[in-house]
Amino acid sequence: MKGLLIVLLGVFSTFSYSQDTIVQIDTTQKVIVVNPLPVAIYNKLKTNGSGVEVTMYNTSKTFSLPGLKGTNYFLTFLQGKSTVKFNPKNTAYIMLLADDDFYMDAEVSIDGNHGYIIFKKDGVKYYNLLTPSGIAFFRKFMLKPVVPKVDSTEG
Repeated sequence: MKGLLIVLLGVFSTFSYSQDTIVQIDTTQKVIVVNPLPVAIYNKLKTNGSGVEVTMYNTSKTFSLPGLKGTNYFLTFLQGKSTVKFNPKNTAYIMLLADDDFYMDAEVSIDGNHGYIIFKKDGVKYYNLLTPSGIAFFRKFMLKPVVPKVDSTEG
């Protein structure tokens, strides 16, 4: 009887140890590294950029900033630092061209006065904050909030 008790106690202690180990392995807490656009990619766009194509999600408006001048104008919207606050949704899709061919894509995210761009190149994402002028530029193409009309005859 003592032998059976010792075996059962040993099995239970093994299960309890295993459960503690499983609780300590937490795969839901993932580390996400957020870096701004590398200088080499920025320089490639600055010297060989051949245009920027933008599609706004909420209005389906599309526009382009053609040629090297358009790309360099777009680059003035970027700050050299990453975001630490993420918005609930993205605002626009951007396709960046270099040497007259697709180079990379990106998405703009603007919520209130906080905006950033998520660049996607070779399976890696880079985040750059937008300057206030960049936020104002993209906001021109977003839907304006509908303000209900107030009838002055109602009392």
